[in-house]
Amino acid sequence: MKSEPPSSGPSAFEVVSRFVAAMAAQDLDTMESLHAADYVVDWVYGDAFENPPTSAEESAGFFPAWFIGFSEMDYELKRTIAADGVVVTEWIFTGTHTGPLGPPVFEEHLEPTGRTIQFRGVTVYDVSEGLIQRETIYMDLATLLVELGASV
Repeated sequence: MKSEPPSSGPSAFEVVSRFVAAMAAQDLDTMESLHAADYVVDWVYGDAFENPPTSAEESAGFFPAWFIGFSEMDYELKRTIAADGVVVTEWIFTGTHTGPLGPPVFEEHLEPTGRTIQFRGVTVYDVSEGLIQRETIYMDLATLLVELGASV
């Protein structure tokens, strides 16, 4: 029987599992501890040439701003697929828009609507050396905007 080499750290699945649990709990400290120094978010909802990945600085500001806008939320994983260095999650977000949303979530400031919204998406996590390097997020932005009552 061939033995497996010892693991040098957590698997990509373990890293993403910790990150998703922290996100559901709105635990920014744990989330940030799992991001690489040059972590970026790549939003896939528009033209690939006009919507490049956000900078590390903009990416770091996204979740704090999101949690202000949605202090009451549920992030439900429907399916997870994991391999070495990459994890894909399919999810449903449900939240009540209780706080303002502005940059870097939206370019224009959106006052709280009090609406409870739900939309779904898929996130691809690139993981290396026990840290998330990049999140590529495919989400139903049209449903999000319509449910918030935002004009486009």
